Amino acid sequence: MEPARKRGRSDMWEHFNLITPDKVRCLVCSAELKYHGNTSSMIRHFTAKHGAAVNQGNTNQVDRKPKLDEALVNMVVKDSQPFSIVDDCGFKEFVALLDPTYTLPSRRALKNMVLQRYEEEKTKAKAVMQRVEAVSLTADMWTSINMDAYLAVTCHYVDDSVKLAQCFWECCLSLKFIQLLTSLLQ
Repeated sequence: MEPARKRGRSDMWEHFNLITPDKVRCLVCSAELKYHGNTSSMIRHFTAKHGAAVNQGNTNQVDRKPKLDEALVNMVVKDSQPFSIVDDCGFKEFVALLDPTYTLPSRRALKNMVLQRYEEEKTKAKAVMQRVEAVSLTADMWTSINMDAYLAVTCHYVDDSVKLAQCFWECCLSLKFIQLLTSLLQ
């Protein structure tokens, strides 16, 4: 349940859930408070019980947010988490307990951060592949539960320090295999 809003949404709502029209629950300690249409009681509770002053200009938080966002992107990518994890109540409670001042990005913002990371890694991989003299390609094909055929291509090569390295190059529907092969050979 979300509160009715006329103006901008307070950051306090990152730490509380509206459970009835006149009651909120703290995501950190599960305390229930009366809600009268403003966040005053939430701010008082949060400051008194969790020792965190609610300060929009907190430079420590400003410095930490990019690092925490990056850690979130790493977790989503490494663990194949859905973007919707930022909307999960349990995850919100966990994050609020770890750092009550951190505001999770929206699902759309997280998606954009992951896509930006993908483009950065793709650029790095292309730069590395430009320096490599020879590669060996491996391909893996599988079929999804919907019977869509997929193809993944991995490049194996010896890097500058004479170590065997690999770069996952592409995964696509196998119907696009010719386009993929053409792009790899260019």
